[in-house]
Amino acid sequence: MELRKIPQKIKRRIDMLTVRILLFLFLISLIAEPDTLAQNIPTYQINDITVTASRTPTLISDLTRNIIVLGPEEIKNAPVNSVQGLLQYASGVDLAQRGVDGVQSDVSLRGGTFEETLILIDGVSVNDPQTGHHSMNLPVSLDGIQRIEILEGAGSSIYGADAFSGIINIITKKGSEKSFSLQTSDGQNGYYDGSLYAAYPVGIISSHLTLSRQKSDGFTHNTEFDITNFSYGATLNSGSNNLNLFFGYNDKKYGANSYYSVLFPNQWEHTTTKLADITGQFGDEKFSVSPKVYWRRNDDNYLLDYMNPSFYQNIHQTNVYGAEMQASASTGAGISTLGGEYTADKIESTNLRNHSRTTNGIFAEQKFNSFGNFSVSANAFAYKYPDIGWKIWPGINAGYNLPDNIKIFGSAGKAFRIPTYTELYYISPASVGNPNLQHEETTNYEAGITSFQHYYTASVSIFYKEGRNLIDWVRQLDTEPWTASNISEINTTGAEINLELNTALIIKDFPVYKVGIDYTYLNSSKTAGLYQSQYLMQYLRHQVTAHIQNTWWLEIHQSWELRYENRVNAEDYFLVDTQLYRSFGNWNIFLKATNLFNKSYYEVSGVPLPGRWITAGVKLTLGE
Repeated sequence: MELRKIPQKIKRRIDMLTVRILLFLFLISLIAEPDTLAQNIPTYQINDITVTASRTPTLISDLTRNIIVLGPEEIKNAPVNSVQGLLQYASGVDLAQRGVDGVQSDVSLRGGTFEETLILIDGVSVNDPQTGHHSMNLPVSLDGIQRIEILEGAGSSIYGADAFSGIINIITKKGSEKSFSLQTSDGQNGYYDGSLYAAYPVGIISSHLTLSRQKSDGFTHNTEFDITNFSYGATLNSGSNNLNLFFGYNDKKYGANSYYSVLFPNQWEHTTTKLADITGQFGDEKFSVSPKVYWRRNDDNYLLDYMNPSFYQNIHQTNVYGAEMQASASTGAGISTLGGEYTADKIESTNLRNHSRTTNGIFAEQKFNSFGNFSVSANAFAYKYPDIGWKIWPGINAGYNLPDNIKIFGSAGKAFRIPTYTELYYISPASVGNPNLQHEETTNYEAGITSFQHYYTASVSIFYKEGRNLIDWVRQLDTEPWTASNISEINTTGAEINLELNTALIIKDFPVYKVGIDYTYLNSSKTAGLYQSQYLMQYLRHQVTAHIQNTWWLEIHQSWELRYENRVNAEDYFLVDTQLYRSFGNWNIFLKATNLFNKSYYEVSGVPLPGRWITAGVKLTLGE
């Protein structure tokens, strides 16, 4: 099961030698330029970003919902090498990891579970029908990401099923400009990372390719991993019309020490994920149509004990097929959108057996023309699921513009989620599914205020969720297996505060040029019998994140990510990650450290996460 055959002591020495060499190169680069503070401080205006938090693209400053955007600056400065790692710094995101670099992570929003967040890549769902544990098997590399949009709260009225507690939409680069980048890094625990990005437009066709690989010998017993990502995209542009092709591939082999049961430290898993889609937009501002077809396949090979593979092995394969057509027209009332979708998924499994289901849906959205400073939009999604029939999930959003780029907003909407195949049919000594589970429902209410200013952006929102028939794995005694059950009702109240200061515009030549502080508070109350909760009652009650960017002498930049997380029924922790980097010409040399103060902590009970982890590397970029 070892990913590398070199003896452990020799590997450790190679790790330290590699880091020292890269540190030496970093120091050598410091004398290549004069001793001055950096003058080219990166800035951008977030209110000018167009996002896809509704059926038609909208400026973020015009939205009447709370949305978080992680753009090129956040991607560049984050001391991580994966999309999953980047998400852990986003306001309000609860990323419960069992490893690093996206080995296995569960993402949730606003107190929901990892099954209740809809994950999209360019608007295409990648949620896995077997289990949400596989929804973050993302066939994209960090170098291929343009930005990530995080819509907090119910979204079924916009994007349908699974948009229960929020939506994460990963927007990939489209290769519209010639560029090339090559990165390599090395570090502790036998870590290696290599990535390549290339984009080459020819005439009306733009194309891009990404390739990455991350490996590690692990920070403790049976935590080694080997991850490969590949993606290719092509876009045909003709005026306002475009046709996009995307294919992504993700392969992960990893030791799963205590991932699903602390009684078995020798668990092991191998997953492969493929995503292919064709999307387009044709027309103009008055009328446009947007077709979409896609296919996603996930293969999962799980061993409870790799030392004895025949003892317990699960092999699963899921396939999801989907098609969608959307039409939008500009009318005297505003922008009207109407569309429909069809999806089919199936699973072939040694444990869950073979199952399949289909879905039909019709959606509509109306963005009304503004009445003075007042704006309003309404959405509705009608779905037909097996054993449920047709049901409508509506939503309404409103906003009022005050002077000086300040807006107050409010929204209300309903959302739903159907059980996964694991929740319905899984059987093991530790967990038992329930084929009689009902779908989940929630009603969300939110109100808030945003302010977009020249040197700062700020937002405050409060929300209330009424959850019915929520699904959790529960038990009354430690000796009993976890059983999937519908909890009668869980209500959640919460608040989110976000502030970002562009201090470079306030104090000239101040070394700290950007500061961001985010705070999220959650409180859930249940009305059901006494039980132990595996997921629903493990939410983050308090989350504080701080993002700091500063510059040193000799044009060295540094970014800091500070996180305090206080989880219900678990110990709280405070973590500090940082990155030092210096660019000269087309080269960038960097040093990254996660868990700088070597704290012991858990994000999933019983699964320890690594202590201090230092890596260093170099990146060559051409054409950007």
